[in-house]
Amino acid sequence: MVSTISAARERVQAAAERLFAERGYKAVTLRDIAQELGIRQASLYYHFPGGKEELYVTVTERGLQAHREGLEQAIAGAGESLEAGLRAVLQWFASHPPVDLARMLLADFPAISEEHRKRLTELALDCLVRPIENFLQGARKRGEGGAVDTRFAALAILSAAEAIHANARLTGKEPSELVETALPVLLKGLAGS
Repeated sequence: MVSTISAARERVQAAAERLFAERGYKAVTLRDIAQELGIRQASLYYHFPGGKEELYVTVTERGLQAHREGLEQAIAGAGESLEAGLRAVLQWFASHPPVDLARMLLADFPAISEEHRKRLTELALDCLVRPIENFLQGARKRGEGGAVDTRFAALAILSAAEAIHANARLTGKEPSELVETALPVLLKGLAGS
């Protein structure tokens, strides 16, 4: 019985995670999730008594944690060069659905309780920005990279990673192919020097 409940809860989370990622918190209803699963809307409250917000917070936390683990592994496996690490970060994001951090911060998080908004904002920083920021600080200590604001640079890299997905839709190319296009822009800047 426990495994049936766990499997059902997992199915609910997977469907909700996909719908929230595609449409955002405000645009998804519990009815949408129930229809996706072919179940009654009331059944969702069995697994998530707190309703839509509890479900959103749960799947967002899970997704952010998965990104942190994946980013940290990608960076650790890349070696110590700035270029190799940056390539690993971009490839990680290219091989996963876009995060859309801007939408989360500007639209999704303001629509949930202050307590959850604060927790998810801090978690997004911990999971998406800090691994990149720590990598950039390590590169700087090794003499690679300039004296840049590593928080801003980490956010710019995250934005570039998300732009790879948009560019892939516009060009019909695979996101992983576009990593090599984005890499020199991030390494050398727009001046290309």
